[in-house]
Order: sequence, then C-alpha cells, then structure tokens
Amino acid sequence: MIEKNEALKIWLSEIGDKEYSYDFAGKKIKQNDYLEKNQVGWVITYLRPLDQGGTNNSGNVIIMHHRTAEERGSAYPEFSIDNQQYLIHHDEKGDFYYIEKVISEDDDDDELFI
Repeated sequence: MIEKNEALKIWLSEIGDKEYSYDFAGKKIKQNDYLEKNQVGWVITYLRPLDQGGTNNSGNVIIMHHRTAEERGSAYPEFSIDNQQYLIHHDEKGDFYYIEKVISEDDDDDELFI
C-alpha cells in the first residue's frame, strides 16, 4: 500500500490541485479521501498487477475510485466496470500502461438512421 503523502503526490501529478475529479469509469473522487471507503474515496492500483508481470513504476499506476478497483480486482488485460468492457494496453516505447474503453457496434451513436 502506498502511503498517503506519496498518493497525494501522484494525485497532484496526474490530476493537479483539484479537490474533486473522476476516475476513468466516471466515478467521482475527492483528493483528501485516499483509502476511504465512502462515496468519493479512492486508491492507487497497478494497471498490470505485479504478480502478473507488472512493474512498480509510475507508468503502471492509476488512481481509481475504491469501488472501481474492487470491481476490477486483478483482472488483466481485460476487465469490466459497470457492464462496460475495458482493455489495458502497454506502450513499450514510453513504458506506460493505459486503459481503452471497448466500443461495441451497438454503442455506435454517431450514425444517423433515416
């Protein structure tokens, strides 16, 4: 577990000096509620879990609402949050991981049917 002072440094680096933000799944989080299991509590977790070959570096960590992290568990590289599929990718050149929302053909709202 990451100490709160280190977690807040990551928050400042990733989000800035905002009191509130949202994780990738759209759940609201509050800067001062690190490790709190409330409506706006958050954690820092590894995108690629260490026991699945992930590294302990800044390119492999992400801020998530605690419920997002619980729902995801240690699933890698595919997982589902609130019935939405996600896929974790690794950028080898930059040595960082990122999450992509999987869009199904049913989700294509850009087409206009006449």
